[in-house]
Amino acid sequence: MIYRLAKKKTLKAEINVVPYIDVMLVLLIIFMVLSPLLIQGIEVNLPKTDTTKMTVQNEPLVISIDEMGKFYLNIGEEVLPISIDELKRKSAIIYDANPEIEVVFQSDKDVTFDSVAKAMAAVQSVGISKIGIVTTGYGN
Repeated sequence: MIYRLAKKKTLKAEINVVPYIDVMLVLLIIFMVLSPLLIQGIEVNLPKTDTTKMTVQNEPLVISIDEMGKFYLNIGEEVLPISIDELKRKSAIIYDANPEIEVVFQSDKDVTFDSVAKAMAAVQSVGISKIGIVTTGYGN
């Protein structure tokens, strides 16, 4: 009798990661495209400046000021009209819940700086120090 020595086949336990990389890159592109759309608010004419990108780890608190100087607090999808005193109280509540909160002001370009300064002072008086202003670039 002739015995043949059979070659043992070794199994390869490897995961093909190329499709996972493709999926990850598609998701990255989707999030990069959608992230500027996440800041909600009322429609205002933003002033044009030489803009730099702001880094935001968490969703910022957006305060809008329309052309009439009225204040709006943007919470998620809701846009709530608010007075300066209410803005101060609600900012204090939000700051107590999250001391790392960032506040972004979005004001119409025709609003006097007095309205913006009052809103900023109200927010800063409760202890919030991370404040930004939304503008558009010269090309927009």
